[in-house]
Amino acid sequence: MAAVDLVAHVHRLTRIRDAALYDLLSGGLSHWGPHEENTALLLEHQAYALELTWSDRITDPDDPKLKRERAQAKKAGIKPPPHPLIPPVAHRPDSLAEQRLREYLDAIERHRAGPPPEVKYLSSADFDREMGLTAEPV
Repeated sequence: MAAVDLVAHVHRLTRIRDAALYDLLSGGLSHWGPHEENTALLLEHQAYALELTWSDRITDPDDPKLKRERAQAKKAGIKPPPHPLIPPVAHRPDSLAEQRLREYLDAIERHRAGPPPEVKYLSSADFDREMGLTAEPV
């Protein structure tokens, strides 16, 4: 019966957020829960909205330099990402901060890489012709 009591006590300790055992099992993130993460995400979204509002207020849409840059981007086929890429500016535990930064940088790289190239499907006769396996039709 003593072993059952010990297991029950250890099991209780793993559920107490302030317990050292909980901190050990959670990798040092015992103080960081869903509420803290949601608060950090809210802060990041608010900071991003503030940056957008500020840049919109100070940007002159009739500026010739801005018009030239937009025309160059349009000519080069550069489009904004389908969803905003919000930088992780909130204070988080080190491991989570590194993970969020890595996710953000990966998202930027995926957007810069552009869409995957279009796959071209050929019929077997066209494939043979492309590979030079058959004579060109005259």
